[in-house]
Amino acid sequence: MDNWLTTPLYLGALRTEERPALAASAERMPAALADWLARLRLLYGVPFNYLVPDSRLLPQESVRFFYIDRNFTDRLVDGALSVGKTTTREYAHAQATNGSMRAKVDDEERVLRPRLRKTPGIARIVAPQPADLTGLLLRSRAVSGWPGLEVKAWRDITTARPQGRPLPLLRMDRLAPDVLLCIFEGVPTRVDVEEPREGIQFGVDLQDRNGDGLVEPSADTPSGFRLKLRKLRGVSTGQTVAGNRTVAVPVRRSNRRVLHMRALRDLLQQQLIASGDPDANPGTLTSGELALQMFQFPFQQRFEGNGSGAYTASSQYIDAVLQVAVIAEPLRYEEVQALFPLAQ
Repeated sequence: MDNWLTTPLYLGALRTEERPALAASAERMPAALADWLARLRLLYGVPFNYLVPDSRLLPQESVRFFYIDRNFTDRLVDGALSVGKTTTREYAHAQATNGSMRAKVDDEERVLRPRLRKTPGIARIVAPQPADLTGLLLRSRAVSGWPGLEVKAWRDITTARPQGRPLPLLRMDRLAPDVLLCIFEGVPTRVDVEEPREGIQFGVDLQDRNGDGLVEPSADTPSGFRLKLRKLRGVSTGQTVAGNRTVAVPVRRSNRRVLHMRALRDLLQQQLIASGDPDANPGTLTSGELALQMFQFPFQQRFEGNGSGAYTASSQYIDAVLQVAVIAEPLRYEEVQALFPLAQ
């Protein structure tokens, strides 16, 4: 072998008669090895400072969207397999099996998460070419406060199909108590981060005039919390009273983080009657009607862009600006009736 420029020619001529057998050996790759290489492709075991070299790149209450360069992850795999390339023959074997090995790992990375979650009936999807991998890093108190956060990515959103086509979620892990990593197969147009939907949630609304997520008491709201008035019967059950009327939530004097439930019940009953809406007048507010007033539908943080920022060989993150909106889905009548079977 004269120099590195003639290496491909030398390896191509080396053991030509054994190349079909070498290529076929990739199909006999041990399952444990394919699993480990797929994990490496999805950044399992990669030190966090390789992903975020400086904490200022991911400050508190921030999200960062990214592309994964497959050249980078392929070099990770090459580096892991380099321990088996000490002789010229082993080097030739690696060259001959590289294409088949990469295809097998491509298939493995699609089914790794369902297998780790022990999802039954895993279907292997054979794609002609692996899709671009994208993802997000979210650093927020929401990650530690709601361990069951749900993340969903969508693409091909049209007027006929406003929901769009869901993108497979290849990895979703908490790298730290407040840091969440997600990796998608494909480039999303919209990403939804939702509170977990398990069980019934009760709560009040935070008065946050500065948008910093902190409680901000005021003269008319000493506790810093308010609650919307909702209708109690009819086809609009669960919807807010006209004008989006709210009441200041009373709290205990001894502990401002504890609601004064009796005072809150009396205040809600008084304000609902004063609203003049016959569907909101409770007469005497019952425990079920109080629960309806305090019911909170899971909130959703939506990140949406035009989806034209796909990575190509000649251009990087083009038009990858994302528009952010906070969305709280309204309560549907059927949902309210199922949770609170109130009298009509």
